[in-house]
Amino acid sequence: MMLRAVWLTIAKEFLLIRRDRVGLFMLVVAPIAVIAAAGFSLAKIYGGKTAPRGEYAVTVFDEDHGAIAGAILEALGNQPDLAVIHSSSRRDAELTVRERKLAVVGIVIPAGTTDAIEHGRTAQLILYTDPVKYLQTIKVELALSDLCRKITAGAAADARSQTADRTRDFTHKLDQARESAAQARAEAARMTTQADASRAAIAPKIRAHIETALNAAREQTKLALNTELDRIQRKIDADTAAQQAKLDELKDYLNRLEIAHGQFESWFGQLKQLAGSHAADIPPPPAIPTLPADLNLGGINLAPVAELRDARSNLENALKIPPIDLKLPELPPAPKIPLLNIPEVPAIDPSLSVPGSLGLTEVDLSGKEIGQFAGFNAFDLQVPGFAVTFLLIGMLMGVSLALIDEHDWGTLERLRSASAPLWATLTGKLLARFVVGFIQMAVLFAAGYVLFGISLGRTPAALIMPAAAVAFAGAAFGLIVAGVGKTRDAVLPVGAIVIMTMAAIGGCWWPIDFEPAWMQQVALALPTTWAMRAFNDLMIRNLAASSAVVPAAVNFGFGIIYSVIGVAIARRRFG
Repeated sequence: MMLRAVWLTIAKEFLLIRRDRVGLFMLVVAPIAVIAAAGFSLAKIYGGKTAPRGEYAVTVFDEDHGAIAGAILEALGNQPDLAVIHSSSRRDAELTVRERKLAVVGIVIPAGTTDAIEHGRTAQLILYTDPVKYLQTIKVELALSDLCRKITAGAAADARSQTADRTRDFTHKLDQARESAAQARAEAARMTTQADASRAAIAPKIRAHIETALNAAREQTKLALNTELDRIQRKIDADTAAQQAKLDELKDYLNRLEIAHGQFESWFGQLKQLAGSHAADIPPPPAIPTLPADLNLGGINLAPVAELRDARSNLENALKIPPIDLKLPELPPAPKIPLLNIPEVPAIDPSLSVPGSLGLTEVDLSGKEIGQFAGFNAFDLQVPGFAVTFLLIGMLMGVSLALIDEHDWGTLERLRSASAPLWATLTGKLLARFVVGFIQMAVLFAAGYVLFGISLGRTPAALIMPAAAVAFAGAAFGLIVAGVGKTRDAVLPVGAIVIMTMAAIGGCWWPIDFEPAWMQQVALALPTTWAMRAFNDLMIRNLAASSAVVPAAVNFGFGIIYSVIGVAIARRRFG
């Protein structure tokens, strides 16, 4: 009987839903319309592939016209979600943003930006923003910050590369200088050794050359002296022969004169004898000088003097070359090349080099780079969020209002008269609404996948856990609202306020991280928070199916608690 009562309750609920076109609209069509409106409206905030191409317009005025400005303009043009408007002046850029409202951000590239970056000075872009478009401005500024970081990093990398190249070149030149100095010292040592060897080798040659030259000079002098001495000897011999001949004639004359003197004395004596008495009358004859007593013409020898021969011998002895003791003067020492103390160039300490820039890049769970500030598909957040919101609204209408209406219409009394206990009727209604809620979630997720290209995560089947858990918790919560509300008019405003608050605080409409910390702590007491945590982990963070186990278990726990409380209140309210 009890199972039959549960089955009849479930069949009745589905029959009512089939006939209630407004209810079907609220279950499927209305959520899809709201999801589309919210998703497209917030697409620019979350980025991702739902953000239209060129959705953000920026205006640029280039005063620099340099390489840096060219890089900025090129990078902005390559951003798929940026449309670039070129301004004619700073004032035009400002008006384009703040008065004409044609651009989110106005960018002025001041003159000298390229020169400042190239020479290590700081350069800043000038931005004009619209305070009303705060979120859009933040996204553009983040993109510009990343662009500036890349340009700075590129300039720093170029500077580091140039520094490293120059250091390597300088080190190479120092190595060459050290090598040249070592070669010079080696060459000087070699030349000194060679000079000593040459000096030792040339001394005998010089000695031999001098001896040869002296011998030649001696022979030549000796020849000249011999020739001259022979000429003198011949002349002396000729003169001596002539004088000897004269002396011989004189000697002969003197000999004859001495004989004639004797003959004269003999004649004069005879003459005196002949004159007899007249001998005294005879005058004496002239006196013939007598030869000196010591005159010895026989001893005269005009032969060549022995001194001439002695002179020849002395000259020959004088022309003898004594042994040559050749002592070359010591060569002055070769000037020593000073030892150049060329220091080793140490390796460049990275801390002393041009500092690099800290960058960032976003990667998925597989480690694949997905870029900076890539965002996500806004519908990945809006589809599950509004699906949960409309699930709660459906539970409010299908459980709370239906129980009140059935109580007012006497349907519950008729069911009890058929011996169906109240808890069986409530169980059947909860099961029916749980099934309807789960089907509603499945339909909305399928529509989101087909219409908006949402992600179903690494394991799409894992979405069943949080969807079933929140459907169970929502149905049980609707039972509590039905028991608390006295009338339909009391349930609608109170239930709507509670559901909207639970959806907002639980992160169904925006990421829960937007909320302050204390509100995030309060949100842990709501089933919407745990449902969105599971959906976000599976669909946006692309985590494994195990990440949804704990949130689903918590919501099943909420469902059990709400069921116990709801049945207790309903029995007192409708019993």
